Amino acid sequence: MSSDLQSFLAFLEAQKAKQAPRFPSVKFDKVLSFMGTTSLGGTYNAVSVNRVLGIEPGPTGRELRLRLAGPLARTPARGECITVHLTRVEQYQGFQVKTRALSVNSVATDLLEEDRDGLVVKGASIFTVHHSPYTLKFFENVPFEELVQIVGSVRYALVGVGETANISPRFIFHHEVRDGRLTLFHGDGLALKTYMNLKSNRLETRTVIDLDTYRGYALRGTVEEFAPHQHPEAYDRICRGYTAGGWGKPSRVFRSVIDDVATLEPAG
Repeated sequence: MSSDLQSFLAFLEAQKAKQAPRFPSVKFDKVLSFMGTTSLGGTYNAVSVNRVLGIEPGPTGRELRLRLAGPLARTPARGECITVHLTRVEQYQGFQVKTRALSVNSVATDLLEEDRDGLVVKGASIFTVHHSPYTLKFFENVPFEELVQIVGSVRYALVGVGETANISPRFIFHHEVRDGRLTLFHGDGLALKTYMNLKSNRLETRTVIDLDTYRGYALRGTVEEFAPHQHPEAYDRICRGYTAGGWGKPSRVFRSVIDDVATLEPAG
């Protein structure tokens, strides 16, 4: 087992205890993580943690300007977009703010600009995100005041770059290490943006961070749906976690076989 993996496993165990008071209604061992996916086969969502400097309304009601301390993991290439994930964990609610994709008829500054204070991400659409796996609610026009009320105090954002880049929360209810390889297990509810990305690209970047310091790890791996009989202990723990959360049973269960473990530090 590599030293990086050993360090991550110690971090994961510490987070179980540290995160428990944040989710008192889910009385089961778990760690909140964030799945970063893209729709382009063979690519990973390039994820960074960036300090939020400000949130401003855009030129239309559907747009938003996010000021962040830089840098991003990388700049977007043709066909890619930027997604900014802001979550207020104690309310189980947050938002993903996504730019348009960089097309043949656009330039990089249509998505992202630098100014003297940092970066300005030009969000073109806003989606709600929840930690409940069966919550579905999209806003085409999110009132700016409502967004600021919910996430205006959030200090850091997770930022992803990729084709149809998406970052969604998932509780890790079980993990295993076999032959030096880490596997994470989670359940899913509705077939939403993450699932649609996984249909065309099974690679993910899983982010696990300390929710106070925003330091943590980015893990790259391959996601596979599994049948309950293939991993009975994992399936049992996922179901017990869902029951503790009042979510019934998962509609699908997944394993993520991790290939790479890297530390992640916040920018700014």
